[in-house]
Amino acid sequence: MADPQLAALVSRAVTAQAQESDANRERILDAALAEAAAVGVDRLTVEDVVRRSKLGRMTVYRRFPRREDMLNALVTREVQRFLAAVAAGIDRAAGRREGVAEGFVAAVTFARRHPLLRRASQTDPGSVFEALAVDDSRILSMGAAFIAREIHGDEPGGPSQQVRWVAEVFARLFATYLAIPPADPDPEDDTELRRFAREVLTPMVERAVTPPA
Repeated sequence: MADPQLAALVSRAVTAQAQESDANRERILDAALAEAAAVGVDRLTVEDVVRRSKLGRMTVYRRFPRREDMLNALVTREVQRFLAAVAAGIDRAAGRREGVAEGFVAAVTFARRHPLLRRASQTDPGSVFEALAVDDSRILSMGAAFIAREIHGDEPGGPSQQVRWVAEVFARLFATYLAIPPADPDPEDDTELRRFAREVLTPMVERAVTPPA
């Protein structure tokens, strides 16, 4: 059975603005993202973020006393942005069938434009899987719960086991696309991505939501 607390967390992540959304906090996280994209997460230091943000040392440390605090806040913000982008893609679609394709395109587009994800896929694909495995694969679970909720839509009750299975497959498939971008479909070609989604992913969703005869 789907975890209601996890589902609530994902729902808040899609609609909530960044926590403590003061300008300096966002400036610090923007600097952390740029620095991580430039040197890698392993080499990221708070001092480097201080220099890149051009804020006072105490301003940064007051908000993020430890490097781990900063990284956790950065991951949370970027996951929120990712889920919001996918939700927006789905909302633009006319119905569930097109929603699968538009959500998939939005997800791949976000990843290929994201500086840190782009760096990871080019220089250290294994880091993507390591990040997803942290904290008992919480990020992967959030993604699967979000997908299951979107597939289930406004139907009464919670997502069925079949829907949760498909959502888990989609989340894991996308993780591999992040780490090792495919040659076919071309992740730079939205037309190919839509065709792939319509011919491969949409039928999986339709089977999961169609009651057995």
